[in-house]
Amino acid sequence: MEPPQGLIVLTDFLQLTVAGLSQGSVYALLAVGLIAVYTVRHVINIAQGEFAMLAGLGSVWLTAAGMPLLLAILVAILSVTLVAIAMDRLIIARVKKLTPLISIILTLGVSTLLQAIMLLAWGPEAKGVPLFPGTNILIGGVSIRSQEFWMIGALVVVGGGIVLFYEKSRWGKALRACAEQPVAARIVGISPVAASVLAFAIAGFVGGVAGVVASPIYLSLWSGGVLLGLKGFVAAVLGGFVSFRAAIVGALLLGMIEAYVAGYVSSGLRDGAAFLILILVLVVRPQGLVLKPTAVRV
Repeated sequence: MEPPQGLIVLTDFLQLTVAGLSQGSVYALLAVGLIAVYTVRHVINIAQGEFAMLAGLGSVWLTAAGMPLLLAILVAILSVTLVAIAMDRLIIARVKKLTPLISIILTLGVSTLLQAIMLLAWGPEAKGVPLFPGTNILIGGVSIRSQEFWMIGALVVVGGGIVLFYEKSRWGKALRACAEQPVAARIVGISPVAASVLAFAIAGFVGGVAGVVASPIYLSLWSGGVLLGLKGFVAAVLGGFVSFRAAIVGALLLGMIEAYVAGYVSSGLRDGAAFLILILVLVVRPQGLVLKPTAVRV
């Protein structure tokens, strides 16, 4: 006997919700990296998506060379973190009068450079990291892939860890001080150079994590970082570019909305939904999901 139509509809809805939450977790990690940099340097980092693709393709290459999966992932994430720091010290820090517009141009140039390097190094084909250890679970007709648990878990551990870092740690409070009162922060001895390096390190780290956990399902491609980074940007806008929590919530909502549009309307409109949300937010509520667009929030 076939299950009731209402049960089938509910199962489909829950299946799409799981897919949206896992994809939204990746957007959330990228949004965290964007906000971490912007709150300290007022730099809109267009290359954030390339950090994810670089880590994914690097992990694929290292595992193909015989390196154990876990070690390959750790090396790739660390390498991307160092690339982000080098980007700050060699490019961003060299500009004396850095405005958001100039930062967009600079990071767009870095994004294009990284794309060219990835294309030359690993070719135009999409590649995926091997699936992480785990077991797929079937609950009430809803299939949850083990990799989706890893994607959501990465957000909980890494994203939650960064929120706690900003709330509880001395360095996190120093970063918030640099964002809220940069002159006062210098007076009390907080180094803007160290704060900038740490902010870019966070951006590179979370970008790398996002890239490797998403790669087994969504694959890594030399040009894939552009769209992925823009989705993270939409989530950051939903957070008003100041609130990690609001950006994470916005990213999860964005992932679910994309999944519902793809499932119920058309998969071709999936990406368009994200940018429609961006336009609506910028027109109707520029501060995003934040109640007051004031100081940096976590």
